Amino acid sequence: MRGDVFLYAAAFIMDLCGGLAFFSTPLLGLRLGASVIDLGLMGTLGGLAYILACPMMGRLADRHDRSRMIGLACLFTAAAYLLVVFIDRVALLLVCVPLMWVGMALFWPALQAALAEGRNRTQLVKALGTYNIVWSLGFMNGPLLGGPLYAVHPRLPFIVASIGMVLLGGAILVWRPAVRRDSPPLEELPADRELGPARPQYRVVAWIASFTAFFTLGIVNNLFPKLAITLAISPTALGRLLAVPRLAQILTFLLVRHSHRWQYRLLPLAVPQACTAVGLVFIATADTPLILGIALSALGVLVGTAFYASQFYSLFQEERKGERGAFNEVMVGMGNVSGPFLGGVLAQAFGLRAPYVFCCGIVIAGLIVEYRLARSS
Repeated sequence: MRGDVFLYAAAFIMDLCGGLAFFSTPLLGLRLGASVIDLGLMGTLGGLAYILACPMMGRLADRHDRSRMIGLACLFTAAAYLLVVFIDRVALLLVCVPLMWVGMALFWPALQAALAEGRNRTQLVKALGTYNIVWSLGFMNGPLLGGPLYAVHPRLPFIVASIGMVLLGGAILVWRPAVRRDSPPLEELPADRELGPARPQYRVVAWIASFTAFFTLGIVNNLFPKLAITLAISPTALGRLLAVPRLAQILTFLLVRHSHRWQYRLLPLAVPQACTAVGLVFIATADTPLILGIALSALGVLVGTAFYASQFYSLFQEERKGERGAFNEVMVGMGNVSGPFLGGVLAQAFGLRAPYVFCCGIVIAGLIVEYRLARSS
């Protein structure tokens, strides 16, 4: 139990500090003169670094001390945040963002593999639910705190994030809390053995849904601040708006954590995708923060359901949990790579609303492919 509490606390602090940094990065970029292409490139380079680093880090998590990996990841990420404090050019910011994501790639596969080790189906669902709630709370509060901190000084969020990572990494490396590794699996229920291997296509369905969710979220995180500025939305109000999908994620995780009915079914993934497609139309046309907030909440529900499902299908009944969990994170990274890049190009060519129309098409196309895959079962 003590190891579980440590993992949950580490996830919360990592995403709290990450929320501070990633909320402030596009705002700092705009202050340094970044274009919408530059903003999209930040997300693309960060996601690409995450994609390339995750598979290797996942294999390392299956072979080495996961506690030490998590601690070193915190210190590496702290150094990346601290570098941002001293830069004065957009080009240097484009170097620092991938370094932040490499630190994340070192951290998350090791933590998820440790969390999933030795759990049957019911226990895994509950453990993932608690884990997803705590990291979402951290990431939600990141923008909420980032807005006021950025208003004090544009570099202050990065200083606070760096201090938090140093304290967490130091505590882990000094005290070395116990973390599950290669534990014998607990007894499975008969339904556990029947469902998982019988429907492997649902893993692909969830990965596609997760890709569309993070494709859209990547555009929102990197390009929505620019749209908000044109709509005269303050940094504090922007932080609250970007906290809305995180809050929706948390509520989704709370619901999913207490049910098995969503497993191996398409409808629990299809409904949030349909609602998100409608919400994207509103983001492409609306100007008021209330309407934008409602639309962003639909995206939060989609991220919550898709990420939870892809986690479960990647880790349940898998021996190489670090490697499988890393591939799940790769799908997140692929969305974060392609979304901001294509969104930046579209925003530059057709206006700041164009990326959200394109996202609507991506979500609908993903839903069609998922339907055909689910029907094949």
